Amino acid sequence: MADYLAETATDMPAIDDPEQLPAPPLELWELYTDGAASSEGAGAGLILIGPHQEEHTYALRFNFKVTNNEAEYETLLAGMHIARELGIKKLQAYVDSQLVANQINGTFDANDKSMQTYLALVHSLADAFTDFRISQISRSQNKQADVLSKLAALTFKHLEKKILVEQIFTKSTEPEKTIASIEEE
Repeated sequence: MADYLAETATDMPAIDDPEQLPAPPLELWELYTDGAASSEGAGAGLILIGPHQEEHTYALRFNFKVTNNEAEYETLLAGMHIARELGIKKLQAYVDSQLVANQINGTFDANDKSMQTYLALVHSLADAFTDFRISQISRSQNKQADVLSKLAALTFKHLEKKILVEQIFTKSTEPEKTIASIEEE
């Protein structure tokens, strides 16, 4: 066996130190966010999609007053925190807020003190990633995050934290199909 390996060995140099091995490529994750604020409350919808299409979905309720723009920033920051805690290094964020995307990218100025504070927080948190980008997308491209944010913004005082979603495949008006009837004695 040793002779075979010696004869068939390639000309690849031996690596004595494992730290000399090239680092595996960092894989890009996508983050879709949407914030919603109304007189009933405020919420966030977040969807993190991994490089192998694994999906992490979050609906967050904000128990404090915010404007719509503040809800958009709060949602983005929450998503960035989650991504950082998951150890994600490359993150592409998608938001449907023109204001948020353009302030972060430097196209729009943040004139309001609140927006300046949020902008500074995003830039500070973006340093935790080796690659962070943000893009504005249309609302139609962000439907899932939009629905989650609106759901989270509603008041559900009568519900527990867990909501089970069951799928129903036939209409109530359709007769049940019986395959075989069995009688018991």
